Amino acid sequence: MMDASRNSEGKHMKICSVLIMTGLCGFLGIYLFFLPALAEEAAPRPMALVGGTLIDGTGALPVPDAVVIVKGDRIAAVGTTATLKVPEGAEVVNLQGATILPGFINAHVHMAYNELFLEAWAQAGITTVRDLAAYPPNSSYASKDRLNLDPKNARLVASGPQMTAVNGFVPAGYPCSVFIGTPAEGVRQANRILDEGADLLKIMIESNKYPPMPLECSKAVAETAHQRQKKVSIHISLSRDIETALAAGADDLAHMVVDELPPNLARKVVDAGVYWTPTIEVSHGFGFGKIVLANLRRFVEAGGGSRVVLGTDFKGASFQFELGMPMKEINWMQEAGMTPMQIIVAATHNAADVCGLGQALGTVAAGKFADLLIVDGNPLTDLSCLTRVRLVMHSGQIIQKTKNSP
Repeated sequence: MMDASRNSEGKHMKICSVLIMTGLCGFLGIYLFFLPALAEEAAPRPMALVGGTLIDGTGALPVPDAVVIVKGDRIAAVGTTATLKVPEGAEVVNLQGATILPGFINAHVHMAYNELFLEAWAQAGITTVRDLAAYPPNSSYASKDRLNLDPKNARLVASGPQMTAVNGFVPAGYPCSVFIGTPAEGVRQANRILDEGADLLKIMIESNKYPPMPLECSKAVAETAHQRQKKVSIHISLSRDIETALAAGADDLAHMVVDELPPNLARKVVDAGVYWTPTIEVSHGFGFGKIVLANLRRFVEAGGGSRVVLGTDFKGASFQFELGMPMKEINWMQEAGMTPMQIIVAATHNAADVCGLGQALGTVAAGKFADLLIVDGNPLTDLSCLTRVRLVMHSGQIIQKTKNSP
């Protein structure tokens, strides 16, 4: 009886197993049948920005009747209505009368670990900012990463604490400096800051009343950064420190000098292929606006118009700065002799380059992040058009759209 019962139970389990497997196979077959449709539904619907004039950030001539195809967070294709077919099923956005630009970048700000600031920048079309000395000294890079997950915030690029000489220059109120006394210490601290999550390094070379960081120390820091494919921004304020900054390995000079810039030094910066972020707004706040504008004009006349980067030093001093699109800075750049196209390139291609993001941002090109600023009118004839925002796209998502947009 026991054996018969066991045989009966065994047959019952086999039957159940067959039924279960049959059900699973049936479900799997149904799932596999519908999988292509499910995948198609899950895939992001492409968006076609059609009919606007494209200024792509490279300095090339504007392209009328442009088409920009966006898929997910990237630009998939760029062309014209005559050369590029809009994908079937794409959401079409009519941009007649508008200008399509790369998202702008403010490449010199402070205290940017702030959602209110980041959202205000993004809404104005400043889709990326570069914080050139984070507060406090041990800023949480996890916090930076968290802020960067939200496309409503401008993308945050951060240098971490600034590196200066022992007993060297530390701007008043800056609680974020690392003091370097030897090349070995420069290498160690550079690696530590980068290991913690900094996107680039900032060096202070300031010989006004303070001992500047020795050249061998600055070079050690810069070489360490460059070995790790990271950029180096070097703070200066006096002409006599320019050659030291160039010899150290600066990728960009932070601040236009506040004494008279000799034309031969302006040319040396141009010949070295180094960018200059003049931060005119902060200079005006300190009373150096006139000389800084004159020096920027000398740099432009020396051939540096294509090597300027947009940056304001937002929150780098206690007075009020312009939040959002920095039109004061932009208008001063034009006053110093820069053309509207040079200013646009300074705010896009050049700024992306000093952020270390030139391969991903700064121009409207296939494969790059879909960070776009669309404005009404033509900023090449009227820079105030930059404030007439029709649409802002950040990482492929529309985060700002005016009510009168099509």
